[in-house]
Amino acid sequence: MNFKNRKVIHYTLLLSIIILHLLLLTILYNEIFNEAKLKQFQADLNVSEKAKYFSDLTKDDYIAAQYNLHNYIQTKDEQYLINYNTALNSLNKNIQSLAEASQDSELFTFYLKRKHRSESSVEKINSIIDSLRSIEIEPALQTEDDLMKFRNFNYDMIADSISVESSIVVDSLQQKGLFHRLGDAITGKVNVQKEKENIVLTIKKGESVTSGTIEEQLTRIFKNTDEYYQKEFTNYKNRLERLKRKDDSFFNQNQELLNYSFLLLKKYNDALVYFTNDAKVKFENQYTTNKLIRYYAVIGLIILLVIISGILTLLTRLTFGYEKRLLKAKRKIQESLSFKNRIVGMISHEIRAPLNMISIHARNIVRQVNDKDIKDSLKSIQFVTTSLSLLANQILDFSKNENKKMKLSKNAFDLKNELDEMLKTLSVFVKSQGNTFIVENGITENIEVYSDATKIQQLFHNIIGNANKFTKRGNILISITPEKTIPDKLKLFIKVRDDGIGIHEDDLKYVFESYDQSGHLANIKNIGTGLGLHLCKEIVELFNGEIEITSKKNIETVVSFTLVLDLDTVKT
Repeated sequence: MNFKNRKVIHYTLLLSIIILHLLLLTILYNEIFNEAKLKQFQADLNVSEKAKYFSDLTKDDYIAAQYNLHNYIQTKDEQYLINYNTALNSLNKNIQSLAEASQDSELFTFYLKRKHRSESSVEKINSIIDSLRSIEIEPALQTEDDLMKFRNFNYDMIADSISVESSIVVDSLQQKGLFHRLGDAITGKVNVQKEKENIVLTIKKGESVTSGTIEEQLTRIFKNTDEYYQKEFTNYKNRLERLKRKDDSFFNQNQELLNYSFLLLKKYNDALVYFTNDAKVKFENQYTTNKLIRYYAVIGLIILLVIISGILTLLTRLTFGYEKRLLKAKRKIQESLSFKNRIVGMISHEIRAPLNMISIHARNIVRQVNDKDIKDSLKSIQFVTTSLSLLANQILDFSKNENKKMKLSKNAFDLKNELDEMLKTLSVFVKSQGNTFIVENGITENIEVYSDATKIQQLFHNIIGNANKFTKRGNILISITPEKTIPDKLKLFIKVRDDGIGIHEDDLKYVFESYDQSGHLANIKNIGTGLGLHLCKEIVELFNGEIEITSKKNIETVVSFTLVLDLDTVKT
C-alpha cells in the first residue's frame, strides 16, 4: 500500500476511536441516568404494591369494625365492643401507613392531589376515630332488665327510730238544778261524760325529729315514698336520655366514619389505579429504552471493534514493512557512519604528524633566529599548529567515543607555568589579528595541581579564539582570580571580556545549545578551533564549574566561568 495513504488510515482509526468513545459514553449515560430512572419507576411500583396492601388492610379493618358493632347491637356481648375498638385502632394505624406510603412517591402524591385533597380526609377520619374512642359505652346499663331494676324502699330510708305516746282525756259535765234535770228527763236529753284517748308518733331520722298523729305520720311516709320513686323514675329517664344521646352520637360518628372511609378508600383506589398504570407504562418504556440502547450500542461497539481490528491489522502489516525498510536503512547508515569514522579517524590521525613536524621546525627556527618579527610569525604558526593538533585530537576522540561521556584525563602540572605559556601563545595569536591582549593573572606563585591541562587549554583557546574572531582592532581582557575556599581544592574565577560586535539579545539563550549557529553570526568567518560554546559548557561542568555569558550589541561581550582544580597534595 502506498505510504501516503497512511493519513486516511490514521484519521479513519481516530474517527472510529472517537465514535467508540461516544458509544461508551452513551452506555455509561444509560447505566447511570437511565438505570436510575428505571430504579425510580421500580420504586414507584413497590410503593403501589405497598399502598394496595395497606388499602386492603384498611378495608378489612373497616369491615371488621362494622361486623363487631352489628353483633354487639344484636347480642349486647361486651367482647364484640372490645373487638370493635381493636378494629378501630387497627384502622387508624393502617390509614396512617397508607398516607405515609403515598408520600414515598412523587407520582402517587401527584395523582392524589390532582383530583382530591386526601390529606384532609385522612385527618377527618382520624378525628372521627378519636371521637368514637372517646365515647364511653356502658355495657352493664344497656339491657332493659338493668334499666328497669329499682332499689327497695327500706325502713332505714324513713326513720332511724319511732316512739309512740298515748293519753286519755275525760270531758267535764255542767251541774244542773232540780227543774233543769226534770226538764231533761221529760225531753229525753241525757248528758253523758266522754273519755278521749290521744296517740302521738315521734319519728327520728338523723338530727331531724318529727311528731304527729298516726294519720299525719302515715301521710308523711307515703309522701316520702312517692318522692323517692319519683326521683328514681326521673333518674331512670335522665339515664335513658343520656344513653340515648350517647348511642345517637356513637352511631352518627360511626356513620360519618363509614362515609369518610368510603370516600377516602375510593380516592386512594382511584389514584392507585392511575398511579399503578402510569408507573407500569413508564417502567416498561424505560426498560425498553435501556434495552434498545444497550442492544444498538453493543452492535455498534462490535462493528467498530471489527473496523479498528482491521485497520490495526493493516497498520501492523505496514509497520512491519516499514520496520524492515528502516532496519535496512539503519544498517546502511551504520555502515556509512562506520566508514565516516574510519575516514575521520584516519585523517585526524595522519594530520597530527605533519602538524607536529611543523611545530618542531617552528620551535627550532625560533631558537636559531634573532629577528623579533620572524619570531612572532613563527610563534603564530606554532599557535595555529597547536590549535590544529588539539582539534585533530578532539575529532579523533569524538570519532572513537561518539556515544561516550566526556571525562577528564588528569595529570600533575604547575598551573602558573602552564597558564603563562598558554597566555603567551594566545597573546601572539590575538596581536596577529590587530587586537590588544590584556592579562590580569592573579596566580603569582607556583601551584602544583592534579587536573587535565589539555581540557583547560582547549577551553581557553576556544573562548579567547571566539573573542578574537568577533573583535577588530579592539581589546581582549582576561582576568584569573584563584580562591582556596575548599580543602585540597583551588577554585579559579576566569573572565574574558572583549569589545567586539557582541551577541544579539535574542541569541543569548541559545548560545550554549548543541550545534547552534545564530542567524545573526552566519556571515562572520569562523577561524576558531571549532569547539562551540556548548562543548565549552561541557568542559566547564567537568571541572564542577559554571559558565555564563553577557553581551551588549556592538559594545562588549563577557564570558565568565569557574574551574575547580585538585591540588597536588604530594608535592604541595
